[in-house]
Amino acid sequence: MLSDLKGHVLLRNGIATFSGLSFGVPGALAQMRGTYNLISEKIDLHGTLKTEAEVSKTTHGIKSLMLKVLDPFFKNKPTGYLAPVKITGTYDHPEFGLDLGDRRNNSDLRPKAHTPPDQAKQ
Repeated sequence: MLSDLKGHVLLRNGIATFSGLSFGVPGALAQMRGTYNLISEKIDLHGTLKTEAEVSKTTHGIKSLMLKVLDPFFKNKPTGYLAPVKITGTYDHPEFGLDLGDRRNNSDLRPKAHTPPDQAKQ
């Protein structure tokens, strides 16, 4: 169940460009940006998903046991984890997954390094 849908959309030439898009699902909060083509119905959204539970607790059975190994890598204090995610595909066939490919997609979600003004011009 989707809740608290917020964000900004710019519609131009049949393409909706989303920025600052956030929404909640039970046990998690997503922050996304990207595009949706209203003509082809192609989805290209990237962002982060912050869960209230550890990654191994988001599933059950053998998957939970295998994901237990990943818990330390996704650990986010005090509980839960923060993961790069993507929603691609089409409206009829969306694909959800970890966004491990193009690291530029999540660059605005990571802290920026500060460059002193005197070094910025060199």
